[in-house]
Amino acid sequence: MFLPVSAAMLLLAASGTGHAQSVDCRSCHAVGMGAADFSAIYTHAVSHHPTGIVYPLGVTANENFNVPNGQSGGITFFDRNGNGQPDNNEVQLYTVNGAVTVQCSTCHIEHGTAQPSASAKPDVYLRVTNTGSALCSTCHSQ
Repeated sequence: MFLPVSAAMLLLAASGTGHAQSVDCRSCHAVGMGAADFSAIYTHAVSHHPTGIVYPLGVTANENFNVPNGQSGGITFFDRNGNGQPDNNEVQLYTVNGAVTVQCSTCHIEHGTAQPSASAKPDVYLRVTNTGSALCSTCHSQ
């Protein structure tokens, strides 16, 4: 079941002042909502990462996960270019209810209502290309 969100919430997520959670994405990416239906991803996430889970940091950290090296305004991120800011091409984790969590926008760039061009690569909305598992190995060390 998905929960509808307002257009204002979607614009907030797309503006960069917030972040898209699965409920935001599914407000368009569900049966009959007009955009590509991602229902199968949410119900059978074999090849897709689960969302809403807490990232293991601090006392829950372990050797299977890399430690992010950036933090800014409720976003914990892997600062690839060292500029201290969460950029679109950097994996981002979000503080939700006091916990650093994995959300859709951890790996995917929010796009609002803009559609990709016909010549766009299939991974146009990924923060990091997954060639050689580069996206996965950003967080997972094993």
